[in-house]
Amino acid sequence: MAMPQMAPVPPGTPAPWPPRPGGPALVWLAGLRALVAVALLAPLAAFTAGQGQLSQAAWLAVLPLAPLANSALGLLLGPRLSPRVLTLQFLADALVVLAVVWSTGGLLSAYTPLMLLPVLAASVLGGRRAGMRAAAVLGTGVVVLSAVQYGWLPAPAALRDPLQVALLPPLPLAAYTLTANVGGFVATALLVGHLSESLSRTGADLARATTSLADLTTLSQRVIDSMTGGLIVTDAQGGVVLFNRTAETITGRRAEDVLGALVDRVLPLPAGESEGGIPVRLECSFTRVDGSVIELGATVAPLLGGGGQRAGQLVTFQDLTLIKQREAERQRQERLAAVGEMAAGIAHEIRNPLASMSGSIQLLRHELTLRDDQATLLDIVMRESQRLNDIIKNFLSYAGPQRVSRSRVDVACLVTEVGALLQQQAQGPGAVTIRVDAPAPVFHDVDEAQLRQVLWNLATNGIKAMPEGGVLHLGVAAVPDSGGASLQVSVRDEGVGMAPADIERMFQPFQSGFRQGSGLGLAIVRRIVTDHGGRVSVRSTPGAGTEVMVSLPAPATRPQIVPILRSA
Repeated sequence: MAMPQMAPVPPGTPAPWPPRPGGPALVWLAGLRALVAVALLAPLAAFTAGQGQLSQAAWLAVLPLAPLANSALGLLLGPRLSPRVLTLQFLADALVVLAVVWSTGGLLSAYTPLMLLPVLAASVLGGRRAGMRAAAVLGTGVVVLSAVQYGWLPAPAALRDPLQVALLPPLPLAAYTLTANVGGFVATALLVGHLSESLSRTGADLARATTSLADLTTLSQRVIDSMTGGLIVTDAQGGVVLFNRTAETITGRRAEDVLGALVDRVLPLPAGESEGGIPVRLECSFTRVDGSVIELGATVAPLLGGGGQRAGQLVTFQDLTLIKQREAERQRQERLAAVGEMAAGIAHEIRNPLASMSGSIQLLRHELTLRDDQATLLDIVMRESQRLNDIIKNFLSYAGPQRVSRSRVDVACLVTEVGALLQQQAQGPGAVTIRVDAPAPVFHDVDEAQLRQVLWNLATNGIKAMPEGGVLHLGVAAVPDSGGASLQVSVRDEGVGMAPADIERMFQPFQSGFRQGSGLGLAIVRRIVTDHGGRVSVRSTPGAGTEVMVSLPAPATRPQIVPILRSA
């Protein structure tokens, strides 16, 4: 039997009763009425007509129209059918059944069991209240029918004719039968109504539990997808059964592509087994789908079942690439700080004696009469002393802490000035031509002195890389991006170029590619660019030249905090 469909009820709300019957319940009720009206009453009308009782046969033929009209009304209204209209339909069904029993012999009718059908239908679809109303109508009708049939109540002849009075049972048996029928109606209404209401409340509770479970499942999925780390859950055979959204972002693979695959093929980790259920922490390099290599930190723990047995694995992991880079940068800064402290002592201990030596040699050079070879030796000593002093100065500039003092600078004008100074010094054999590509003003917030040093160091390196002469290109441009306009400065030479291995170590201290270089110029460039929050990229081809690109982002602006004062 199809039961009424019920909408989910919010938690803490009692289930409404009687419920509005859904489509299946109305179809079931319509089928029951059609069965009684057509399958039972139509043959009865034909049999009665064959016995010559035409008026009774006509009545029995018209009587099925009432339940069929009831069914049509219920199907037409559907969910809009109110409990009051539904109760009226059940009462109409009870009256139709009473009319059938009355027309076929009263208490001696073979259709008296049909009187239970309206009570059952009302109790199932309308609850105990609707069932008791149907039982009351039927009970009252049976009592009235018995009183008329035994002659206790006067009635018109048309109503008394269908009732059989010749074979009536004795009064005690009739009273017992009447009591049993009425009691059966009431008992059926109470029992079936109670069971139906209980079933309805159980359905409402189940709907609430289903809704709560769906909400909990949705919340759990949102929590899993909102995790800042990747999460992989496997079954006992190592197949992936859960792959959250962060895992997709880190690995570059979609969940539908990895579900069911072995975890070793999705996230290959170094061998490591937990002992006694203790999670194992692992770190390794991982190649994403796009070919980029990142550093992963993963924790592998056993997934335990209800009985404490191992049911799979729980793998949580994070992308440690940026953290590793920051840690390496922090360590580098710490080393530089230590070197800076040592450099201050070196400067104090070396530069003062060096200045005394240089001054003494200059005095001897002017006061003594020297041969040409002796003068040449003193000039060498003077030149190397100056070179040693420059090395110490550059070393202090690289290792010592520098404060970035930003201001609004026309970088195009600055590049043009540096190009003009370089052109004046690049005269003679193997001359280098300086070409500047800065057609319009390009303003940016930078430390002018430090950016000038970056340009000078990169340009002098480019000139040294062209011993046979050539063209040195200086360029500047503003490139729009998401955080504003970033600054790009390029220095390109046509010199000897560099091998890939030399590019990797060119910014390390004391890694000079020139005979007279200290190896600190490019290291200073990298430190200044890093202090500005930028980056340096290099493209070089042996024998075809080198291009160094410096990118400086727009400085981050702090949000302006406006206090809100409320007058008392």
